[in-house]
Amino acid sequence: MSKLQQVAVIDIGSNTVRLVIYRINQVYDFHELQNVKLPIRLYQYLDKKNQLQKKGIDSLIEVIRLFQTIMKHYQLDDVIPVATAVIRQAENQEDILKTVKEKTGMALRLLSDEEEARYGQYAIARSTQFNEGYTIDMGGGSTEVTYFKNGVIQQYHSFHFGVVTLKSLFYDAESDNQKANEKARSYIQKQFDTQDWLKKRNLPVISIGGSSRNIASVHQRLHDYPMAGSHEYKMHLDDLKETASLFTRLTFSEMQDLDGLSRDRADIILPANVNYIALYEAMGASELIFCHLGLREGLLMERINREQNGTYTPNNVRQGTLDRLAALYLVDTKAVEQRQKIANQLLAQLAKGNLFFPNRTTNNYLKYGTSLYHIGAYVDEDDSSMHSFYLLTNSNLNGFSHKERLALALIASYKNKSLFNQFLSQYLGWLSDEELQSVREIGSLLKFCDSLAITKVNEIIEIDLKKAKKNLLELKIVWKYPPLAEYYRAMRQKKNLEYVLGTNLTIDFQQETKR
Repeated sequence: MSKLQQVAVIDIGSNTVRLVIYRINQVYDFHELQNVKLPIRLYQYLDKKNQLQKKGIDSLIEVIRLFQTIMKHYQLDDVIPVATAVIRQAENQEDILKTVKEKTGMALRLLSDEEEARYGQYAIARSTQFNEGYTIDMGGGSTEVTYFKNGVIQQYHSFHFGVVTLKSLFYDAESDNQKANEKARSYIQKQFDTQDWLKKRNLPVISIGGSSRNIASVHQRLHDYPMAGSHEYKMHLDDLKETASLFTRLTFSEMQDLDGLSRDRADIILPANVNYIALYEAMGASELIFCHLGLREGLLMERINREQNGTYTPNNVRQGTLDRLAALYLVDTKAVEQRQKIANQLLAQLAKGNLFFPNRTTNNYLKYGTSLYHIGAYVDEDDSSMHSFYLLTNSNLNGFSHKERLALALIASYKNKSLFNQFLSQYLGWLSDEELQSVREIGSLLKFCDSLAITKVNEIIEIDLKKAKKNLLELKIVWKYPPLAEYYRAMRQKKNLEYVLGTNLTIDFQQETKR
């Protein structure tokens, strides 16, 4: 059982100040109980001497006191309060931290630029499938960029500009957004040119932060994207140029009403979009990937790992996701183990007879599908297929792309051909004909294997598949206990295995002979 049950993270940025209270369960999965964001834009209170003015400090103290009032209503095991670029860049940072401590009793941890970059990348490496790439975290007053490989940062740099900075430098003084874009792009490119490790590698750029999530959200709505969530959503250069073109031509009032865009980001989303385009081109990126976790989650993951080492690592992202889903939706792990065992036994027979040739992808899908099969029974057993598909297509699954998430949802919810096609109707073109065939075959296999695991306690002693005669195979299964329930269910689901085999099948169920 986790000793950490409720943890608060306070993130004081240049643009927003946020309190997030997390609930942590027995397998160290975390969920938000509170998420309070105030866009007080501390960066605007920096004067020409880079001193944070009293008005800005007072605003910060007011917000922290509000957060403290909220936190009193929770039994918190830890509070992690951090400050980033705006206070880091302030010449009077020591006075700011001292005043906040005196007025509120809270000691803020001022993150270095290296720490800010590291915690963002820490979350990315433990919530996505990528082991090499660039990361970008664009805040109000700074932009952290890293190059990582095998889950470890190789290079990093914190650029002293963010969305608020770019807005004040180029967009406040320029009424023509197109001209402002050109000036901002030129400025950003010069900053990137100062770091010779920022070079074209044809790798993904993985982005975190509110501005990137808003761009992804707008793009999804522009194209009536059917799947929920921005985690591991991908955009290419043409997509980024499409959203930038939209933001450039809309008025401020129109931007505030734009579907998918937070109203408090209406005036800063364009410079953020321009920055992503500049980085994409400078890196010769393969794609821009969005990560829904960031600095706060990186801090929390590290805190959890200090208590339970190895909980979040770059090497167990997918398995960790499956384990935490199983805990969240009360999956019967005994049933999962039995389905997996039966599937392995059956696959061995299919391979022996040259009847089915799974590759690495299909093996993984079978493994993951076995773990998630009809997970929607947690909501309602009778409509578990429908709920399973909905849950998996509307949940951010760490380590899985949206295409993989669709495949898993189709496999885990598999019931019959008609329902399979119904679910697929929103996602036409996502999977090739070959991929669809493979996904349906795996779903059919799981459906049949599940029928053999109906009692969850009967054990298969022997399984053998052989040719009985032309266009007919015989499946012999020897059970430890009388296979009455298994026989009834398997005969109803025999057609699913026949679909995979492409031929007719007879099933011979026998009980183990005692000697």
